[in-house]
This record gives sequence, C-alpha cells and structure tokens, in this order.
Amino acid sequence: MTDQTITVLLVDDQMIIGEAVRRMLASEEDMIFHFCNDPAQAIKIATEIAPTVILQDLIMPDIDGLMLLRFFKANSATKTIPLIMLSAKEDPEIKAEAFALGASDYLVKMPDKIELIARIRRHAQGGG
Repeated sequence: MTDQTITVLLVDDQMIIGEAVRRMLASEEDMIFHFCNDPAQAIKIATEIAPTVILQDLIMPDIDGLMLLRFFKANSATKTIPLIMLSAKEDPEIKAEAFALGASDYLVKMPDKIELIARIRRHAQGGG
C-alpha cells in the first residue's frame, strides 16, 4: 500500500448507490469520496478534483454509461484515469464493449465492500 491519498469519484444517478458506496469507503482513511449524480456534470467535476479512480454506473438517464465512458476517454484531463464500470447487468457483450472503450474493470452492483476496496486500490496503484 502507498501513503498516497486515493480520490474516488462515483458517477451514478441514484443517490442511494452514492450513499452505499460512501459508507463502504468511509472507514478507509486514505480514500476521499466524491459523488456526482448528474452524468452531464461528470467530466467537469472529474477535471476539478482529478480523481485517482472513477466508479461509474452503466444505466443512467440522458447520457448512458458507455457514452460517458467515451467522453472520459476522449478528454485529455480524464483519459488516463482508471475507470470501473458498475452495473446491475451481468451481460458479457456489454462488458466486452465497456472494455473495448477503455474501462479498466467491471463490477456488478452492489459489489462486496472488501472486493470494491481491493479493486479501487489495485487500479489506484496503476495495476489495471
């Protein structure tokens, strides 16, 4: 483990998911959690806070997760940030498309706390 702070940005339109992830990460002293429930604001917020890892929902109104993933990867400020997709869908074709577009990882909602923290730490260390 490193002494560096890990800044996590969650983009999800559901407030309850934001609160659940916030609680999962609350005991991790080296993690700072940010939540964005408006995918249209996600790039702006990510540019401002420079997250170490982005967690992002797949199914959202207006801008779906795969489109937002394209935006993150096309933006010079966010293109190298590891991005973990979160989805209720366990669909191999969607997973393959997410990886093809540059996702670092894919977790089915809601992941176990231990697994989520382990994956965030792994990607924060550049192991993705």
